[in-house]
Amino acid sequence: MNSPFATRPVYRAYVVGPDGGILVAHVLDYQTDEEAISRAREYANGNSVELWNKDRKIAFIPLGGSTCVIF
Repeated sequence: MNSPFATRPVYRAYVVGPDGGILVAHVLDYQTDEEAISRAREYANGNSVELWNKDRKIAFIPLGGSTCVIF
C-alpha cells in the first residue's frame, strides 16, 4: 500500500525554548523546503524554531521569525 508520505518529505518544526530545549514539535507535510519554512515561521512568535527533514537541518528561525538561516 502506497502512503502519501512515501513520496513527500515530512518536516518537523521544533519550537526551542530559551534554555535550548524543545518545547513542542510540529509535523509538517509539504512538497518543498520553502513551503515548510514559510509554515515554520508561524511558530516563531515567542521562541525560535528549528526545521528538520529526517536528519537534515533545513533552517533556523529566530524569535520573531523575520530572518532565518537556511542550511
